[in-house]
Amino acid sequence: MKKCADFVKNKMVLIVFALVSFFFAFPSILYLLEHKTIYEFELDYTYFFKMAQGDRRLNAIALFAFFSVLFLMYFQILKKRKQLLETPKKIFAYIIGISILFTIIIPYTSKDIYAYIANGWTAAHYGVNPYDVSVGEVEDIYGRQDQMLQKVADVWRYEKLTYGPLWALISRILVSVSFGNVFCALIIFKMVSLGMHIVNCVLIYKITKKNLPMLLYGLNPVILFEDLSNVHNDFYMTFFILLGIYFVTRKKNLFLAVASIGMATAIKYVPILLLPFIVIYGVRQKEIKNRIKICFYCVIEYVGIMGVLYSLYFSDFNVFFGLFLQQDKYNSSLFYLLYKVLDGDINLLDKLKKLALGLFAIAYSYIVIKLLIAKKVTLHHSFEKYNVMLLIFTFVLITNFNSWYLLWIFPTMVFLKGKSVKNILYLSYVTEFANVIAFALLLPIPYFMFVIGMTGILDWIDYGKSKRFLKEGEKK
Repeated sequence: MKKCADFVKNKMVLIVFALVSFFFAFPSILYLLEHKTIYEFELDYTYFFKMAQGDRRLNAIALFAFFSVLFLMYFQILKKRKQLLETPKKIFAYIIGISILFTIIIPYTSKDIYAYIANGWTAAHYGVNPYDVSVGEVEDIYGRQDQMLQKVADVWRYEKLTYGPLWALISRILVSVSFGNVFCALIIFKMVSLGMHIVNCVLIYKITKKNLPMLLYGLNPVILFEDLSNVHNDFYMTFFILLGIYFVTRKKNLFLAVASIGMATAIKYVPILLLPFIVIYGVRQKEIKNRIKICFYCVIEYVGIMGVLYSLYFSDFNVFFGLFLQQDKYNSSLFYLLYKVLDGDINLLDKLKKLALGLFAIAYSYIVIKLLIAKKVTLHHSFEKYNVMLLIFTFVLITNFNSWYLLWIFPTMVFLKGKSVKNILYLSYVTEFANVIAFALLLPIPYFMFVIGMTGILDWIDYGKSKRFLKEGEKK
């Protein structure tokens, strides 16, 4: 009996994390048992408690409480990992169990998954090009009620596909076996996402040969919630990024690494920022002339891969329109504040965006060239520079910021050290917290300033501890 009590005491952090995850999933379990489908599910932020229409406050507090407890336990698991989860097998088993619970949760703070399903269905069932014809236009043309198209958020209903051609192809393949049932399609997407999450954790372990990076990625509450519960497509992009890192670090195959980054970019455009850092690391032992020559070949390979994938959907240059669509929207970003301050002066905002982009391009090019001619390039140093540029891109250049965009940095974050890692973890918590406040409580807070301010406060409170936090032993 005493041994059992001691075991429970030692594993209490893991037990609490699992219990909170279960209670997070419990409303979804009850709903699915009662309704057997998600077609009529419209609870959004009134998910935990059934309340008057539009009253989200109590539910938002519950969501904030769940995330806060999960993050507290998450930090404790990272800190005490050697006592709690001693072997990679135990880590994998625990990650899989927690991931299954988050996979059960019905998407209720984002409807992007229904846009993925609908765009795939318009291509698979109606035979239209999602870059040319929107979901709303398909409904207008055929004049029929199709449950695969009905749950798309209004903001996306008449927008054409905004993602790359590989995602269009993946979506089409996945929904083609859904039998025209939106719940079945959701299950398929969720099962694939669950598999991708596990594979990503395996790739991280194969690259690093350490337990900590697996835990950093595999149990992060924002990753679990946004990618498994809300089913954002960032998992697929992350997979190809990690695959590229695996090829360049473990297999020493730059050709396959560039191909993988090309596939990632064909889902979302952001990984193009990582390409030079991958290539430079791959040619780091070559003479400068050979470095430049190999870089040129890699560019040709990358452009060729993108050309082949885009040719599957190319009818005219509107196929690239989606790359810029998000920049015409203003929400939860630095430019949203400027939009308010300038009273919606679009002309001036466009000039400021071009100026910001130009300055970013100059800084980015300087860092890339400096790394290219450097005598010594390490993976840590290269990714440290990349992560700084990616954070600047995400928080300064993007006009329509969403909390799950921070997931872009996680594939390379796990290769950083101490203070940098902890700041990103704080940032992931605060962005989700700010999302709850801004959208669920309907408070007109300056989202961008709140995120930066709260992250700074958390870092200041923890000042002096970051060097000790996440210090990895030689064997682990």
